[in-house]
Amino acid sequence: MLYLIDGYNLLHCMGVMQKRMGPTGLEKARLRLLGMLRGALGDDAAHVTVVFDAAHAPPGAVDVQDYHGIEVRFAVEHDQADDLIELLIRRASAPRQLTVVSDDHRLQRAARRRHCVSLGCGDFQDWLDRRRQQNHPQVPREPIGKPEGLSREETQHWLREFGGLENDPDFKEVFDPFDFDEK
Repeated sequence: MLYLIDGYNLLHCMGVMQKRMGPTGLEKARLRLLGMLRGALGDDAAHVTVVFDAAHAPPGAVDVQDYHGIEVRFAVEHDQADDLIELLIRRASAPRQLTVVSDDHRLQRAARRRHCVSLGCGDFQDWLDRRRQQNHPQVPREPIGKPEGLSREETQHWLREFGGLENDPDFKEVFDPFDFDEK
């Protein structure tokens, strides 16, 4: 399955995008999204294209980049990412193999016209979460309790370490509890 993702749309859905983001905030948000996709999809990330508006692209960004196998596109020659996504939908050689991820109704209609799978960002995010859990299941742990006494190995270690102290006059009180001097 191929995935065509409306990048900023998915970032908004994830709650990562804020109204006021500093110059590096947007770049960090993009990298967070790409890292999450790479982590959740693993080798399947090679089948993902994420499209971002060029207006917010990093300075000097080229229109097509690679992020650990994920194709990253900035709509440099288009007014906005939606225009580029629609073009990519129209050019898809196997549209039934393409999943378009966006909450934008215009892109959802374009996907349906070409018989692509259209998936909202929330549904896609839920699917990613389930996939991440399948790839890295949480193993339930039993509570770690305090051990009862020393193991045989621990006992042998400490006997070797402190063996012979019972004969040391400085430790006589420790080893002979019935012979205390009253001082």
